[in-house]
Amino acid sequence: MNDESQRYSPTRFRVDLVDRLNYSRMASKRDVLRVDPEMDEWVQKHFPSMVIDDLDALTKKIQEALPRYYQVSVCTAESPTLRVLLDEFQSFSDKTASEMTHLGIAVRPAMGGLTQQALVVVGQRLHDFSPEALTEKKDEAFFSRCLHCKHPHIVRVSREQNSLGLECPECRRTYAVVAADSERKFRYVNEFLTGYAPPAVFAKDISRIYQLFTICSAVHGNCIYTRDPGVKKDATDAWQTSLETQRLGQGDCEDSAIYLCDWLISRGYNARVALGRYGDLGGHAWVVVKMNDVEYLLESTESAPDPRDPPLVSKVGARYVPEVLFDRFALYVRSTPGQSWRNSDGYFSGKLWTRIEPRSLNPSTEPLPVSKLTADSGKVDPSKMARTSKPSPAAAPFLELEDIPRDAAVWQMPLAVGAQTVK
Repeated sequence: MNDESQRYSPTRFRVDLVDRLNYSRMASKRDVLRVDPEMDEWVQKHFPSMVIDDLDALTKKIQEALPRYYQVSVCTAESPTLRVLLDEFQSFSDKTASEMTHLGIAVRPAMGGLTQQALVVVGQRLHDFSPEALTEKKDEAFFSRCLHCKHPHIVRVSREQNSLGLECPECRRTYAVVAADSERKFRYVNEFLTGYAPPAVFAKDISRIYQLFTICSAVHGNCIYTRDPGVKKDATDAWQTSLETQRLGQGDCEDSAIYLCDWLISRGYNARVALGRYGDLGGHAWVVVKMNDVEYLLESTESAPDPRDPPLVSKVGARYVPEVLFDRFALYVRSTPGQSWRNSDGYFSGKLWTRIEPRSLNPSTEPLPVSKLTADSGKVDPSKMARTSKPSPAAAPFLELEDIPRDAAVWQMPLAVGAQTVK
């Protein structure tokens, strides 16, 4: 037996066992399992001193150390020799789920060196969440990490929704909102503000406040409110960029709000799109602007504002309840989740709103706490999963901004605002 052990090493056994597990998968046309260095290193490090008398306790220990895996299966076997030990895993190889992607293997002597024991851990390793992964992959679960409290967790998504928000299960704060465009490509919502700046020419003596209302009136006059065709009652629709909305001449509340906000930012205004609720009517999107320490609330779907009676947040904002704000570079969420909203609180307060950059949601290899697993389990504890919700009104790296899109139509519609005129 000692001679046999010297001729057939644990390293050779590991290689042969991987092949043995994959032969069965290839025969049934399933993807082969790959050795995960992180999992393999952990299993080899801890298996020599591991007590294996309760598989549920073992999987819980694996969960605590390597919980990036959505599903985990474990199998142990013991035999006088490593060659015979290979056959002990035959039935396990036939039963590994097709969703499993990676594995780790460890071997140790048992019974004072009279036998050999092996541990195989097979799991479904999750991809990191990103708009690109959501677009390209068919997965329904991803790995993510809260940008507020750094809590790692699983994100479950619904493919029926074109937009969704990610809420951390630990701190209960939203840390990302993504939406699909007309080509079904997902991006963070702030990336819909692409730097749109129509080549409008304003009179030299027009004031900033009149220019603000002129732009708002132009958006009202050139964007007919409409829901996306074919959108179900409970489904969220596709989002449009400003240039798409201008070309189509129509859009719903978030499309026209993006259209208006993008133009205002290009003209140097401190503007944000707000997603939230309007009274009892449900989800809505609007635009807020801060100028000279005064906050304005601009509706992109109703009548144009009257400069003689400007829509101040303190005056018209009582029925508007914002949940998320965004500009071109960042997302702004409530600093205290669940806090009641008063329109006097303000949309630009650093105490009330926390600024986060969704693109800082970089891939991570650190573990995340997922479900309490059994010896062969794919069930996930809801407390360890992000809450995904569709934003009420409804990629690539951050888009390179341009002052004027080459194919943007030149504004030719004369629009009078008070005594000022713009073409």
